[in-house]
Amino acid sequence: MTTQSICRVRRETSALVRDRGMRPVIVTVIGAVIELRPKGLRKAEVLDLGWCYYQAVKQRVMADRTERQRIRKSSGRRKERRHA
Repeated sequence: MTTQSICRVRRETSALVRDRGMRPVIVTVIGAVIELRPKGLRKAEVLDLGWCYYQAVKQRVMADRTERQRIRKSSGRRKERRHA
């Protein structure tokens, strides 16, 4: 079982971004919000966790659709070659 994120939790990640040089990303979780900022800088990008989840699902669905279309297209070509 997990606990709710009531307290502010801050972690340095291994992800690097190019912002005034290469810097690691600092992630802060506050309730239902994630703050992302390059280490040593004050400006942060704020994301709602519900939005992040929705975008991840949307990206997975689009990747699945693309894969199914690719498989259909390649199997359609094989069927055409058999009949020719």
